[in-house]
Amino acid sequence: MSKKIIRFIALLLLPLFTLPVPLALAEGEQLGYTTYYFSDSGGNSVVTTSFNLAKRILNKTVLLLDLEVDNVTVPAITAVTGATRPHRQSNKPFKKTRGQAILGIEQGIDMNTSLAINLYRSQEVDYVSSSIIGTFTRDMFQQNTTLVLRGQFISDQVGKILDDGSLVNQDKTSYWGMIALRQLLSPTTVLNISYDGLYLEGFLSDPYREVKVFDPSNRFSMVPEHHPEKRLRQAVTGKVNQAIPSIKASLITQYRFYWDDWGVNSHTFEIQFNNYVFEDLIARFHYRYYFQRQSDFYKSRYTRQDFLENQFMTSDYKLQRFYSQNFGISLTFLFRKLADRHPAWNFLQDSNVEVRYFRYFNTLDFSANIFQVNLNFGI
Repeated sequence: MSKKIIRFIALLLLPLFTLPVPLALAEGEQLGYTTYYFSDSGGNSVVTTSFNLAKRILNKTVLLLDLEVDNVTVPAITAVTGATRPHRQSNKPFKKTRGQAILGIEQGIDMNTSLAINLYRSQEVDYVSSSIIGTFTRDMFQQNTTLVLRGQFISDQVGKILDDGSLVNQDKTSYWGMIALRQLLSPTTVLNISYDGLYLEGFLSDPYREVKVFDPSNRFSMVPEHHPEKRLRQAVTGKVNQAIPSIKASLITQYRFYWDDWGVNSHTFEIQFNNYVFEDLIARFHYRYYFQRQSDFYKSRYTRQDFLENQFMTSDYKLQRFYSQNFGISLTFLFRKLADRHPAWNFLQDSNVEVRYFRYFNTLDFSANIFQVNLNFGI
């Protein structure tokens, strides 16, 4: 067994020995642990560990805390590529750690209304992001309709590690807003409709990505990619949740249409089937299909004239035309029976463990495997 597999198994088992027993949590509170492993066909990998806590501090006030650490590995540069990593020590894998913290408070205003404020901070060696998020939720018409309004301000410092090891930062600012409506159509059917918009300005390129620019003799040179400094992204989403009580199952279908002022638009279709295999075992099957048109300034080949005329140029594959598919399966085991049989373990009554696997691939010859384990405690 390889060292990589042994390390991954150890990471999955770590919470079983390190998580504190949440005996002090009050009703409705949650303590969660997630471990996440990602690897793709380009040799990139990410291992994530996160803890989250929801703690009631007053009758209508809940404190939210989320802590996350990512360990990222980008392979050595073996050829001229658009890899998003420093050129410094390019013959060695580039490794970095990202830390993230979210602190929030949710305040109930009355029986049908709540307001939440979250502060977010993410930091790594060459990227810092800070944001504030506000959410207003209102239940109406005997709680058959729910309105959600959410806004977010994001301030980023996009850094580049130079060959001498020094760091140069550039700024990016984002404003995001969302309005969503959830409507109960029947005792077993719920409809969700939402619109969201994201406006970005500042440095919107990747500081490490470079583009091949060809001269008339078919020789090329590498230059930094050049994106517009503003972008407006918009999307509308429709989602239907259908319960199927006769077989203890539910079906979720979702469609999303996205467009922006860079000329990109996309269609996303998702379907998920959930079923109680046994009383305490839930199986979930997920499929996602995605189609995207390319941006106005994307080209498979840029010329010297494009560069001289200061045209926008990109090596970002996400601005090409492509299709992608994602298949997923997850199993959730509930600890209810275990808690019933052992009164000392009553805190496990509303707890569970979930294991997920996703397989992603697209028409650009890119694929990825994603493994995830969640442990959720609550009483």
